Amino acid sequence: MIRNHVLGLEAVLADGTVIPAMHAVVKNNTGYDLKHWFIGSEGTLGIITRAVLKLSPLPTSRNTALLALSRFDAVAALLNDLDRDFGGTLSAFEVMWNSFFRATTNTDFANGKPAR
Repeated sequence: MIRNHVLGLEAVLADGTVIPAMHAVVKNNTGYDLKHWFIGSEGTLGIITRAVLKLSPLPTSRNTALLALSRFDAVAALLNDLDRDFGGTLSAFEVMWNSFFRATTNTDFANGKPAR
C-alpha cells in the first residue's frame, strides 16, 4: 500500500491553507498523523503538493506459488506466516475461491484432473 511508503507530505486545503507534515522519519509521535487522512481521502480533504517517500531496494528474486488451503480461516494465518518468513518482502497475495479456480483453469481442484 502506498501509505506504507509515505513518510511525510504537504497538502493544500480548499481555502489555500498549507498543511506541512514533511516528516522524514518512519515513526513520528508529535501529534495526529494527518498524512493517512490525506492519502485516504483521495483529494477530497486537500491536494498533496509535496511528499517524502521511503524507498525500498529492488527485490533480488521473484517467486510465485499457488497454494491450496482447506479452510478460509487458514488464509490469514498463511499470509502472516509468509510475510514473517519472507522478512517483509512479500509484495503480492491473492485469494482465489475454488469455483473461480476451476472456472478459469478448467481444472477440478479436488483431484487435479480436467473438469467435466
